[in-house]
Amino acid sequence: MGQNNQPANKLEQILGERFGIEILNAMGIAIVVLDPNFNIIWANREYRKVQEKPEEDIVGKKCYEISFGHNRPCTVEACAVRRTLKTKKDSKGLKVIKRRGEEKQLDVYSFPLPGPRGKLSYVVEVIEDNTQLYKLVELCDRLTAFASHELKTPLATIYQLTTVLRQIDLPPEKRKVLFERIISRSQHGLKTVENFLIYSKIKAGELQITPKKVNLYRDVLERVLDFHKDYTLKKGMRFICDVPKDLEVICDADYVEVIYNNLLTNAIKYGEEDTEIFIGYGDKGDRYHYFSVASIGEPIPEEDREVIFKRYVTTRKDGSGIGLDVVRELITKHGGKIWVEPCYFLSGKCLSGETVSQEYKDKMKEGNNFVFTILKKLKEIQVSH
Repeated sequence: MGQNNQPANKLEQILGERFGIEILNAMGIAIVVLDPNFNIIWANREYRKVQEKPEEDIVGKKCYEISFGHNRPCTVEACAVRRTLKTKKDSKGLKVIKRRGEEKQLDVYSFPLPGPRGKLSYVVEVIEDNTQLYKLVELCDRLTAFASHELKTPLATIYQLTTVLRQIDLPPEKRKVLFERIISRSQHGLKTVENFLIYSKIKAGELQITPKKVNLYRDVLERVLDFHKDYTLKKGMRFICDVPKDLEVICDADYVEVIYNNLLTNAIKYGEEDTEIFIGYGDKGDRYHYFSVASIGEPIPEEDREVIFKRYVTTRKDGSGIGLDVVRELITKHGGKIWVEPCYFLSGKCLSGETVSQEYKDKMKEGNNFVFTILKKLKEIQVSH
C-alpha cells in the first residue's frame, strides 16, 4: 500500500511546492491527475465532491470507474484525456454524468504534464460543473421558441384583420367586430410579453407587490374571464365561478390577475373540449384565502405534481416552463402557496379526490385542481394617486 502511494505523495509534494495544495483545493474547480493508464494519482476536494466520494480513497482507481462505473476507457471522441494521451497536446470536451438521478454537464480540460526528457508522465484533468449554465442556455432557446410561437399567432391575426379593415366599403358593424378581435389578439400578445417581463424581474430579485384591499370578482376575475371568453368558446368550454361577488381581499390585483391568467390559460389549453372550468373559493377559518382553478383533462402524474412549479421545469412539449414558476413566485409574495391535486367532476361540480370513493371515481371524469392561497392579513400598502 505504501508503494502504491509513493507516486501520489511525490506528485503532491511537487504540486504543493508549485501551487500550494490548499490553493488547489479551494479553487472551486475539480482537478485530478491521471497516469497514462487512467489511474487516479491525485485529486483535490472539488473533484471528490463532483464524484460524490468525499471520504472514499479513490487514488489508484480508474477515472472511468469512478465517473461512470465502467470497466473500460471512454472512446477517443468522448474523452479529452485520451486525446491528450494520443497527441500530447491540450484538449477539451464535455462530460455528462448522472448523480442521484440528475444529469450534470461538466466542461473538461486536459493537458499533459511532462516528466524527464519530455516523456508524458501524467495528464491533468480540470473539470468545471456548468450544469446550471447549460440549463440556462437550454431555457433561453426554449423561451425564444415559445415567445416566437406565442406572439406569431396574434400578430399574424392582427395583420390579417387590419388588411381587411382597409376595405373602404366595409359595413360599420363588421368593422366593430374586427376592431374587437384586434384588441383581443393584442391583449394576448401583451399578456405573453408581461409574463416574460415579470420573469425577468423575478430573476433579478426586483419583483415587488403593492397590496391593497380590492373586490376580487370585480377588480380581477371579471377582466380575466372576459379576456379568456373567446378562447373558451372556441373549445366549447365554459366557466363556472363560485367566487363570492362581494369578496374583499388584500392583494396586488394586477399580479393576482397574472396568476389567474396563467392558470386559466393552462386549463383551456390542456382541458378537454366541451367541458367546464371551475373557479372556486374556500374559507377554512384559518389565516388564508383558498382559491382554485380546476378543469377536466389528463391527470398530472403524482411524481410531477411538485416539480411542475420548479424553475426551468415543464412536463409539456409545447410549454415554456415559466408560467407556473411566475405563478408560484407571485403567490409566495402574497404569503401563500400553490399545489395541484387530482379532482373528479359530476353534475357541474368539482370534487376533491379525497372525498370521492373508488367506486364512484371509476364512473366520473378526472382532472386537475390547482389550489393556491393568499394570506388574509397581508400588509396593505397605501397608494397615493
